[in-house]
Amino acid sequence: MSWFQSVTVAKNFSCHAWNEDRSQIALSPNSDAIHIYNTGGAPEEMKSWEKNPIVLDEHGGKVSAIDWHPKTNLIVTSGHDRNAYVWKLEDGVWKPTLVILRINRAATNVKWCPSGAKFAVSSGAKCVPVCHYEEANDWWISKMIKKHKSTVLCVAWSPCNQFLVTGSTDFKCRIFSAFIEDTDTESTSNWTKSSEFGTVLAEFDQAKAWVQAVAWSPDGNTVAFAGHGSTTHFVTVDENNPKDSEVSTVYSKDLPHLSADFMNDDTLVCCGFDMNPHVFVKSGGEWSFSKKLDDEREDTSKKSKSGTSAARSKFKNMASKGQSSSTTTAIKTRHKNTILDTKKISDTLLTTCGVDGRILHWTLS
Repeated sequence: MSWFQSVTVAKNFSCHAWNEDRSQIALSPNSDAIHIYNTGGAPEEMKSWEKNPIVLDEHGGKVSAIDWHPKTNLIVTSGHDRNAYVWKLEDGVWKPTLVILRINRAATNVKWCPSGAKFAVSSGAKCVPVCHYEEANDWWISKMIKKHKSTVLCVAWSPCNQFLVTGSTDFKCRIFSAFIEDTDTESTSNWTKSSEFGTVLAEFDQAKAWVQAVAWSPDGNTVAFAGHGSTTHFVTVDENNPKDSEVSTVYSKDLPHLSADFMNDDTLVCCGFDMNPHVFVKSGGEWSFSKKLDDEREDTSKKSKSGTSAARSKFKNMASKGQSSSTTTAIKTRHKNTILDTKKISDTLLTTCGVDGRILHWTLS
């Protein structure tokens, strides 16, 4: 494992996304704006990034998620203003198209399907709009999935573009049919042939807590979901009947995860409150926790303080971090606060961003 630590360009980040070759990155500094930086051919070194980023400021509330499709070069964003925008680069200018989601609560997450023909938006309105482009009218329209009983926190697509997995605060992970005629190619799956759009194909309640992260493996055979009770669950998807799929659970003594991504069919990386990426691997048909990517070395880059400066730091820690005056233990992870977003770059490379305003690159050995 190797890592690259970048300088801080904002106090915190809520989400990020890269273009195909990582020459550009879109960031939201936990606000209603999206900043697009040119990385100057060195995505690992923020010091070389363009100092004056392009700012996309169409949202009227905090941006909750960004997804940048590598093939179409379209950016989709969602926000607490209950809106989603599709951004297209025309003549060097990013132009937004408002998507009518028809939700009355905040949008919490957004994901392109692998083909780029559709995207799904999770929301606090207990529903998931699945949006596709209607060329005849030149707009994006949504079809609604309404089978949740509480806020939907996360979504992930199957590799074939036709199924959607969601995680919700009603303690359930669900797999839905998301096949849309005239948008998707004809499916040979028994699931699609026997079900209409929005049908619940499978439902899992093993988390017994909010389901805060979901992911689908590249081969389509495994679904993973993480709960707020510090559990991670792996579903071996039954090709004939998803309701009969086997679920295995990995328990943890560490803090819960907020994001998850498969690096390959047998490796999952999860991040969250523990401030350290966790790696899970499949061996001999069984999933288990493998390691943490960060070796949690003590930060020696900061010089010791004395006098007035030391006293100020002590009382600042007491007020902002809840540390008592006797607390001397420093945070040993390279992320200094919760990791909010994870993006897979390749089978061995991923990036994370979080409340500490840092972006870290991680390479799996």
